[in-house]
Amino acid sequence: MSAIIGILEYAATLIGGIAARIGVVLLAMVAFAVPALLVWGGLRAVEWARRRAQGLELAGGLRFRPGLRYVPGHTWLRAEKGEVRVGVDDLVQRLLPWAVSVRLPKPGAALRAGEPAAVISAGDREAVIAAPVDGTVTGVNGNVVREPSLVKSDGYARGWLFRMAPASDSLPGKAEAEGKAWLAAEGERLNRWLEPRLGFAAADGGTLADPVASHLSAEEWRSLTDAFLRR
Repeated sequence: MSAIIGILEYAATLIGGIAARIGVVLLAMVAFAVPALLVWGGLRAVEWARRRAQGLELAGGLRFRPGLRYVPGHTWLRAEKGEVRVGVDDLVQRLLPWAVSVRLPKPGAALRAGEPAAVISAGDREAVIAAPVDGTVTGVNGNVVREPSLVKSDGYARGWLFRMAPASDSLPGKAEAEGKAWLAAEGERLNRWLEPRLGFAAADGGTLADPVASHLSAEEWRSLTDAFLRR
């Protein structure tokens, strides 16, 4: 009987020791996880506050700004006293890892919708931006030439590209709820395009891989820009 009691005491001690070690490991995991979660939550809060300050909303995994018209080719338009201000939407900003230079059309240049109008360079990757409408260039944003990063950091406001006098009063694109739904659908289309090429890197819960350009070959990049940046 004493032998059995001894065995039981030994087993209890062994199990208690294992449980204690597991407890220590769990406590250590919690100790590391809590600060990480707090940092993650803080970053999300900062991003939310930044979006609110810039008047932005989410359209799926992309940022959307009300009050603009969204045009195939992923430019946006804002009507201003007989002219339109032109910039690129958040899908273009997500494609590029950064912007190192921006080439803009010359004031006075006549453009047709779909023609190359501007080029945003990220080094060995370039995004050719098509003119959204027929018309004449009336001005350009010199700030993005001097500080190309504005295209990514504030693409819906200070990072606009150029102004045009459109040839027609009828403007293309989608606005407000329709524009928001279209942009969200384009984000999903991009995810589907990337899925067979990047696998799990393409999307995670509706969030686009950022930046996309750094994951693609030169040929894949050309195919991607043909699919999304053509007017």
